[in-house]
Amino acid sequence: MKKTLFVLAVIIVAVAIGGYYFLFGRKDVCKNVIPEDAKAVIVLDSKQLVKQMGFSISDIMDFLKSDKKEGIGIDLLSPMYGFLSNESYLCGVMALSDADDFEEAIKEKGVSVESQRGFKWAYSNEMVVCFNDKKALLLGPISQAESNNMRPRMVEWMSQSSSNNPLLSSVLKEDGALCLCSKMSVLPSTSIQQALKYLNNPFDMDKVYMHAALKVKKKSLQLSTYIDSDEEDIKELFSKPYGIFRPIQGKQLQSSVSDPILWIGFNAKGTLLLEELRKNSVTRLLLVGINLCMDADMLLKSVDGDVSFELSDITSKQVDYTFKAQVSNQDFIKNANEWNTGFLGNGYSFKAIDNNNYMLQGEGKVSYFGVKDDLVYLTTNQDVAKDIKSNTSDSFASTNKSEITDKVFYASINVSRLSGIQEIQNMMGGNKDMYNPVLGNIDRFTVSATDYLHYNIELTTKQNISDFIKQLLK
Repeated sequence: MKKTLFVLAVIIVAVAIGGYYFLFGRKDVCKNVIPEDAKAVIVLDSKQLVKQMGFSISDIMDFLKSDKKEGIGIDLLSPMYGFLSNESYLCGVMALSDADDFEEAIKEKGVSVESQRGFKWAYSNEMVVCFNDKKALLLGPISQAESNNMRPRMVEWMSQSSSNNPLLSSVLKEDGALCLCSKMSVLPSTSIQQALKYLNNPFDMDKVYMHAALKVKKKSLQLSTYIDSDEEDIKELFSKPYGIFRPIQGKQLQSSVSDPILWIGFNAKGTLLLEELRKNSVTRLLLVGINLCMDADMLLKSVDGDVSFELSDITSKQVDYTFKAQVSNQDFIKNANEWNTGFLGNGYSFKAIDNNNYMLQGEGKVSYFGVKDDLVYLTTNQDVAKDIKSNTSDSFASTNKSEITDKVFYASINVSRLSGIQEIQNMMGGNKDMYNPVLGNIDRFTVSATDYLHYNIELTTKQNISDFIKQLLK
């Protein structure tokens, strides 16, 4: 009996070790293909993905069996790489489990395969493919004539014994199932100009890098991004505190409902914010118009602390929202009785409820505006206006206070509530199949920033990610 148990234990250990090396001990045959001058590198680490998604060995084996029936010949459990070449072509590298199956899958699409320079080649739909027994390199979009000129470069990449690309070294250090490292110069120039127009010192965008790492958790996808540089002067420039947005303190983290559709929070210095708004032609014109009705400049200058916006409901007749901001003084309200609604047009009225609270009416809608102690507000909810500083323990801001506090920006959308609104469904033609099963399984979408360089995006789901993927693969 003991001998039988010992033999059984040895078999179990052997199977476990064999399964581990089968799944996680495979050699990475693709990373050496990345050229030294690539401007962006992305890697899908299947090992990390399998671990983070919580798939069992039986789940993976079932998936591989179904894949083998298709006969595509791609090794889906080895890391896959993508990169942007110095010539600005999008490229992908993948390991092959069976080169013959891969070639046959290409031919079944009506695409011819030829042999040249020790590799096999195929061209279709502005995409050229180069492959051997171990790996395949895809490049495009490219014309057939241009693809012939790129073949020597592709052969050079496929024949490399190692890669000295610094972006690759950086991306392999990231902890995520899907990781990216890119030079900022590859972003559209308009995006760069908008993001960096307030920086006075010009610098080389090839020396500034954007990093991103995607992690898969039980019921969420988390994308972390940050910007850095190897140049000390650029590091110093990026690390300067500009003071417009500051870490959220959490003193006025309030919400009128427990589960709003949208909640946005940040902490601002109003005088600096006003300066930035005046620099933009659109917001500058808007401020001029608002100042015809009220002392908007004086109000913005008084803002000094946490600011929040909450969208509690959307219907065809009403959009319910609440805006709150901490203020350093109440000087802006002193002349409120003299404010008019000329900019808004006829049919609007601005009436005092008491010395510090007012009601704005027009087009069948009512909003409430006022200030209490160090808090200014604008809301469509009369109950909120009556007790603006109240805060229930089950409100969204209260229950998520530890997550929101110390962020310089935090925004969260309740996708479940948003997709359930009749008006949203009508926009989609009333067809729930347009957002199910993918959108129907999304619970919440959240964006936050810990400082000016580090940003996080999180997508939470109703069911486990692994269960969700299994359903999609059926």
